[in-house]
Amino acid sequence: MTIEIATKFLNDHHKGVFSVLDKEGAPSSSLLHYAIDEDLNIYIGTKKSFGKYAALRSDPRISMAVVEESADPLRVADMQGKAEEIPAEETTKLYEWFQSKNPQKHYVKDAEDFVMFRIKPTTLRFMDASSGELKITDLIGRQ
Repeated sequence: MTIEIATKFLNDHHKGVFSVLDKEGAPSSSLLHYAIDEDLNIYIGTKKSFGKYAALRSDPRISMAVVEESADPLRVADMQGKAEEIPAEETTKLYEWFQSKNPQKHYVKDAEDFVMFRIKPTTLRFMDASSGELKITDLIGRQ
């Protein structure tokens, strides 16, 4: 298993489940569109009025999972990292790139309080059963 296979998998998908810790320290998950760059940094957009914004400002740790939509073979990318808010002056240009990588409809993009985050991965685990046997490989961290 190589990082290239996981990178292709992540580039071929457009949404994942992201989890943050809310103000009480409880996990909170939501489905988000994402894009990745050549360094496997993950980019997401949200609104300042959403709970995940306050959660990421308070505790930037985030976890995400991207699951192949077909049931068989199972393929999953599971990542953890730290989020950093993109400065407002960089958001417009970055969002153009984001849309070129993720052509899905983005429901929050025109909001006045739209913000983007970059997530630097600290772990990446890839699970792949396409061979008929489940193989789990730690590609970043946990090694």
